[in-house]
Amino acid sequence: MPVALRPVVALAALTLAGCDAAPGFADEVPRPILAEVAITPAAFALDGDASTATVPLAVSGTLDAEGAVDVRVLVRYAETDSLVAETSAEVAGGTFRVEAPITLPRGATGAYSVRVTTEGADGRAGDQAAAVLRFDAANLGPPVVAVNTPSAVARPTGTRTVTVPLVATVTDPDGRANVLVVVAQVPDGGGVIGRLFDDGENQDQTADDGRYSAGIVVDASFEPGTYALEIVAIDRAGAQSDPAPYTFTVQ
Repeated sequence: MPVALRPVVALAALTLAGCDAAPGFADEVPRPILAEVAITPAAFALDGDASTATVPLAVSGTLDAEGAVDVRVLVRYAETDSLVAETSAEVAGGTFRVEAPITLPRGATGAYSVRVTTEGADGRAGDQAAAVLRFDAANLGPPVVAVNTPSAVARPTGTRTVTVPLVATVTDPDGRANVLVVVAQVPDGGGVIGRLFDDGENQDQTADDGRYSAGIVVDASFEPGTYALEIVAIDRAGAQSDPAPYTFTVQ
């Protein structure tokens, strides 16, 4: 038995020799540290009547890190929190600059959040930074609205109801992204009674197709006759469409 134990003891001594830390634990690489992070440009305005704009976005700063660091730039449209673009680059410590150009629809004006993340050579997340890009474009004109003409509906009885479809096709010279809101209102300043949606929900069949929808719920309290509304679209510059008349008949 003593002979069998000697190789094991020798192997243990060999494994531990020269180690000043527990075996199996590699020394950690310091997390990347960001400083003086800036984006250029911080604001961009589209001239002319092009349908899209290419923004020469770039992120610069200084990086305190060991080894190569993965720097990632994520751009989101603040209005919808949707991811617009993502760029990554491998950089070394010191000053850096990452080119991250983005193409934006003319009508998608407003604020864009720019987030910068880092990942060290050992795969651990490092510092993050954030900035805001402002995008503007000259307004080419207000939206235009066309509405459907629904069939007449029979007045329900008791607690029954019937839904009358309200569909408005909206176009905008600055592109569909420029449409901010579509509403139904009572004519002659009677006020807004509801909103139409182009989201594939809320009575809408297909999202983002330019057809904004809602449903008018008719119950037994509706007297027979023809009811009149107006549909109005407003763009991101505050320009308002001409009111589009909409009528439905309860028999």
